[in-house]
Amino acid sequence: MTPEGAISAANPRFVDLAWKAYSPKARYTVLRGDTVLAELPAGSTSFRDTTARPGAAYQYRIVPQLVGDASQARTFGLNVSVPAPEKGQSDLVAMRTSATARAKAAAAATTTTLTWMTFIAQKRLDAPLAAGKAVCTYGKGYTFGGDNHGFDWRSSSYRTTANAVITWKSKKVDGYTSIGATHVYNKKTGKLVAKRTASGSKMQVRKLGSGSGYVDIRMVTHATNPFCSKKLPNAIDGALQFKIRSNGNWDIRSGNHRQMPSHYIYVYNGGRVTDVYKAKAASPWCLSGSGPAGCQLANLTGYYGHYK
Repeated sequence: MTPEGAISAANPRFVDLAWKAYSPKARYTVLRGDTVLAELPAGSTSFRDTTARPGAAYQYRIVPQLVGDASQARTFGLNVSVPAPEKGQSDLVAMRTSATARAKAAAAATTTTLTWMTFIAQKRLDAPLAAGKAVCTYGKGYTFGGDNHGFDWRSSSYRTTANAVITWKSKKVDGYTSIGATHVYNKKTGKLVAKRTASGSKMQVRKLGSGSGYVDIRMVTHATNPFCSKKLPNAIDGALQFKIRSNGNWDIRSGNHRQMPSHYIYVYNGGRVTDVYKAKAASPWCLSGSGPAGCQLANLTGYYGHYK
């Protein structure tokens, strides 16, 4: 986190946090998880947590109390593992052992993949109607195929998927996007009557920048129902800016998405999967324009964590 303006250090008896304040008058609140540890006076740029336990892993947040021009203010999120000495081991040896283990783990995975998937959990959804009339090409008597699964990274069925493959040695980001085909069935017979795939022209995965141990990524997911009118205002839609670090820390700097269908973001690293974000779908037909208020936006900004 040093290039971002914050740093942590831990030994078995305490954790030190330090940061660059956005203003000499800025006050900060320090939280560990959801617990407030300290409300610091103006000018503070460091804090020592003496209640940390050896062997524990903590998520700290350093939150600015906004005053005046707060354009440079930001919340820092840091994940800290507290070393635990083995029997007869000194604090210094425990710290070195912990640091070596983290370095080996980071070096073991040459690539890390960030995935943003959207899916319809149901197997079938009735064709949307507004005031009893069809709002898409197919209406009463027809159903649309879903993906028939929950938050399962192994599933190959989805509405949209965006993948960013980061090669840490070169900081290269390879982006891949895809849209699942939409199927229409006769509700009575179950027979497939039509199949189309929406345009993926607005889907996007690209690298925004990189530095020592981190990469910034932008993702856009967007797809309409290919059987619904282009005049309808809604589509599967979302965008985010994601910072991912080779040491395992990540945070979503900004972003939002419409709350249909279900959204699932995860990190795949060396055969291990870490969930970043899960959101179940709202009204099934808000995307077709038949929902009472359309699809509301869910805010992604501020989520952070650590991947395995």
